[in-house]
Amino acid sequence: MKRKPPVLALLLAFGLTAEDRVQTKSGSGGSSASGRIIRSGATHYERLCAGCHGSDGLALDEEAPPLAGSSWLAGPETRLIRIVMHGVKGPIQVGDKIYDREMPGVGRKLSDREMASMLSFVRNRWGASSAPITPEAVRRIRAAAGNRHRYWTVEELLKAP
Repeated sequence: MKRKPPVLALLLAFGLTAEDRVQTKSGSGGSSASGRIIRSGATHYERLCAGCHGSDGLALDEEAPPLAGSSWLAGPETRLIRIVMHGVKGPIQVGDKIYDREMPGVGRKLSDREMASMLSFVRNRWGASSAPITPEAVRRIRAAAGNRHRYWTVEELLKAP
């Protein structure tokens, strides 16, 4: 009986990474500093978020809200940082649909620089073309949150500056 090689082994053999599977809206980022930041963010997104939100940002089987075209991405960067850092729980409207799910935060898994690159990728790919989110902005939100360990609710996020 012939054994099939594991998929991961094939991907590694052919050198395919998350950067190869997920492309940015503006091409592939080129060699500029912002292009490198966005490509790095694509890798973090694929590893931590694509399982629910999909590599295409359209979500998988409606398990999570789609990111493509979401007003939450185009909103204040501080709100987006809080969602990804600590997570969000409870009803949230995206487009015409209300989702009542729980999204865990990844603030403990990513450095300020890694989170900034991932959020910059997400905004560039599915939100509004805006300036990259900086590690300093993530650092400010992390410091202001102190020892917060609980999810955000939509109501809290809408009240926060």
